[in-house]
Amino acid sequence: MPPAPYAHEPSGTSGEVSGILVSARKAVRVKLGRYGTSVPVTADQRPPASQPGAKSRLAVLDGLRLLAATMVVFYHYIGVPNAKIGHQGRSEALAWGTSAANIFPHFLHQAATFGWTGVELFFMISGFVICMSGWGRRPADFFVSRVVRLVPAYWTATLLTAAVLMTFPKLTSGIQPSMVLTNFTMVQSAYGVPNLVPAYWTLFVELTFYLLFGLVAIGGVTYRRMVTFCVLWSVASIPAANSHNPVLNMIINPPYSPFFIAGIAFFLIYKFGSNLLLWAIVAYSWLIAVNQPHTSPPPQVVILISAFFVVMGVVSTHRLDRVSWRWLTVGGALTYPLYLVHQDIGFTVFAYLRDSVPPLVLAVVTYVMMLAIAWLIHRGVERPLAPVLKARLSEAVSRVRLSGPRPAPAQASPAMAGGPAFESGQPSGAAANGHGPNGHPSNGQVPGGPAANGAPASGAAVNGAAASGPGASGPRGSRPANGPGGNGSGGSGSNGGARAGEPARNGAAHGGAPGSGHGGRASGGRPGPRVGAGHAGAAHGASGRPGAVPTGVGANGSPGRGRD
Repeated sequence: MPPAPYAHEPSGTSGEVSGILVSARKAVRVKLGRYGTSVPVTADQRPPASQPGAKSRLAVLDGLRLLAATMVVFYHYIGVPNAKIGHQGRSEALAWGTSAANIFPHFLHQAATFGWTGVELFFMISGFVICMSGWGRRPADFFVSRVVRLVPAYWTATLLTAAVLMTFPKLTSGIQPSMVLTNFTMVQSAYGVPNLVPAYWTLFVELTFYLLFGLVAIGGVTYRRMVTFCVLWSVASIPAANSHNPVLNMIINPPYSPFFIAGIAFFLIYKFGSNLLLWAIVAYSWLIAVNQPHTSPPPQVVILISAFFVVMGVVSTHRLDRVSWRWLTVGGALTYPLYLVHQDIGFTVFAYLRDSVPPLVLAVVTYVMMLAIAWLIHRGVERPLAPVLKARLSEAVSRVRLSGPRPAPAQASPAMAGGPAFESGQPSGAAANGHGPNGHPSNGQVPGGPAANGAPASGAAVNGAAASGPGASGPRGSRPANGPGGNGSGGSGSNGGARAGEPARNGAAHGGAPGSGHGGRASGGRPGPRVGAGHAGAAHGASGRPGAVPTGVGANGSPGRGRD
């Protein structure tokens, strides 16, 4: 924010000059290339954080997320040969009682076996969306938005899954409460604790991406920073891919970094337009991604991943902006809770109903049922809790930010700081810019002490406010001036000096002839009367500039009675 004006800044010339200076500072920006965004030079003029709803939601991305979630669901339901509960399940307890290849049509089972690539599409969309939602936000706001988006649905799904597995234990060998509790953190895999639901492994990958993005976002998300982030992450993935260092692999995540990087590059194309550098980042990411996370993939995987890149490229060039079907937005809101609840709860449904319902019908009905549960979580948990949680978290984060060390106020010169310019100045009763303590001058005098800008002895005012009698002779300056004083407006103002003419700043020179002018204007007041030359003999100030205007102005605009 720009600095606040002085308490007695006039509404005239000095206020206009201050406005011009602030406007000029706002206008000083650095443009980063043809597609670069203009970046403020001063930190206090950084663009404000985006307001909720300021960015239009891309319905086509919601549709792609629903597609990715559906691919993963049917991969688990139909494509996995031996569908079973994760680490807490019994090895012999299969969801279908046998291999899925034995009960589903061959072509359907084969097609579903590639549904795992929906996770890669998820990661690419995440790179796009996280960059979009983090733009213009402070890191603290980004943190709050991620917690509000992830935690309520995740905790609900974790509780629901644990309750179902404990109530219907046909596929489990027992649920450990300690494991469920640690799963609430989302970082259980880092501590060697099994995921309650095997599909939760992707959440930790997302969290590491959020961590890297949040670190880069410190100080603001800009075009240059995001391009640099993409390049450096791509380069760091090269040695990390064969480092066999678990910490490095966990943070850099070479198998999945190309998808996040491509998503960020696609968003930059969407926001700033195409250029060779961004498409080169996309092309490099695609060349790596077609062999990740598995080497020597079958042609179907290469085709699917390439198709994802093509579709995201079409989205980034605005060719699908017209797609705005309402159901896509609703479906996109259900993808996260759908992903969380579909696996172990769905497998439990299969285990109990597989002998009474045809497998394909049961798989489709269970998918619809999982969508219904996801809708209930969205409507009953996410939407009601999101605004409350966001408000409470934002308040807590603000307290942390405000509790930090505050910058010390800048040390101003005596003329600016309002302190006495000489040792003989009296500290009590000092008035600002020639005003008395209560805002009303007493015959133009400043009672009880120096003015705010450092006039020395009693009876002498500064910056154009004259005393009723001759001021006490101040110390002789090194270079006394005998020239005329300033011709600007006197009275109060920023530094007390007139903006239009030569200001009589910091007191008149010893023995100098006072200047002439008209009475100054107080904040909200009316100008004082025009007067002649002031009484000579104002004290010598720090700058040695001559001239004093004998009429002071009170804080409420009532003119003082100077003496011609």
